Amino acid sequence: MRNKLSKRALVIFPVFFVGVIVLAVWVLIAGRGQTETQSTSVSLEEMNEVAQINKETHTIYDHSNVDSETMSIQDSFDNSLDLVAACPDPSAELSDLCVAALDAVYTEKKIGVRRMEWINFNSPLTYRRIFSDPVQDRERVVEALSNPNCNLTDEDDIRWDFYDECHADAFVNLFHFTRKCLDPNSYDNLYSQWFSIERRWIKENTLEDERDQRTRQLWEKVLETHWVVKECERFNVEEILIDPKRDQDILNKLRSAGKVLQVNDQISLDYEIRQSLQALAARFGDEWAVVTHHGSAAWRVFRAEQLPWIQTNQVLFRRDATRESKLLAGVQIALELAESELEFDWDFLVTHICTDQKHTDATSCQTAINELYYSLDSLEQDKFQILSQIERVALELGVYSPAPND
Repeated sequence: MRNKLSKRALVIFPVFFVGVIVLAVWVLIAGRGQTETQSTSVSLEEMNEVAQINKETHTIYDHSNVDSETMSIQDSFDNSLDLVAACPDPSAELSDLCVAALDAVYTEKKIGVRRMEWINFNSPLTYRRIFSDPVQDRERVVEALSNPNCNLTDEDDIRWDFYDECHADAFVNLFHFTRKCLDPNSYDNLYSQWFSIERRWIKENTLEDERDQRTRQLWEKVLETHWVVKECERFNVEEILIDPKRDQDILNKLRSAGKVLQVNDQISLDYEIRQSLQALAARFGDEWAVVTHHGSAAWRVFRAEQLPWIQTNQVLFRRDATRESKLLAGVQIALELAESELEFDWDFLVTHICTDQKHTDATSCQTAINELYYSLDSLEQDKFQILSQIERVALELGVYSPAPND
């Protein structure tokens, strides 16, 4: 099988996580004994309703797990576009100036897997891609579902060679459009209420040197939600989404393919539709879907063999990783990405290696690099070259050796 992904191969925007986020924040506040009675509180009924939907993600927001030094590179935007100044009140109607700023910031924003945004995939998943032409994406999905070459035979069937013929990208686009536009206003409203709760939590529970950064990131997330709602409103969403009554033939074909791929059909029909779209996109070789779809054991083995950098990236971002292990993983993933013909952000990689968790790992990048130089085999010239590049970038960025006061 031709490795389609090696040529085209490759954080949440978390709109659907909001209910669980709010619930987690509420528990944190309650746990600290800071009972709030203001009208900004989200009702328990609202939180339970959305939390029920979000069981599919098994994701709970935890402030203690946020490392301000390793936030997504997409969380820091062009300083020339001050969203807080352009949009001073996230709860207000968006002004023309605010909309223009949001368009400039979010249209090309990478979304999907946050800790892989530093990798420059050949077909990046952006908001422009999702909202460019969802009507055509739907039509292409329908066409692929009727194409015999796109009919999978079992859960281990992989057809990366049919990326174009089976319109793998359209399946991903429709997955995300469905996810974000199914009922955007309800999540938009919850995000606005969550803003008040979260902003208060940041003010009361974070250090002064990180308070502004956290507040800005929160501000931008709420504005991003508003912007997504605005984008959804440009379309006749009901005509694009797969409707169980109107689109029975399409739905039956999609569900039949989902059953072949062992998609969970016990949560909800909406969930089953989205996961079937994602699973098919992965089997047809879409980069984002390949990374996020876990599938069968045989599928995961195949993916690990074809794209070992996916696992290495997980090692790179382990919360318990030492400076030495991050450096070794950084060298390894640079080689693996080169093998897959993928470019990446050297500055982000080196900054992560040298500064991540510096409060819990006092080892400097200089020490770790020198030790790895001595431990490498003289025959591993490719690793020596990568390590030398990491050293050069670290020196250029000023993160090679610890600051005098560290």
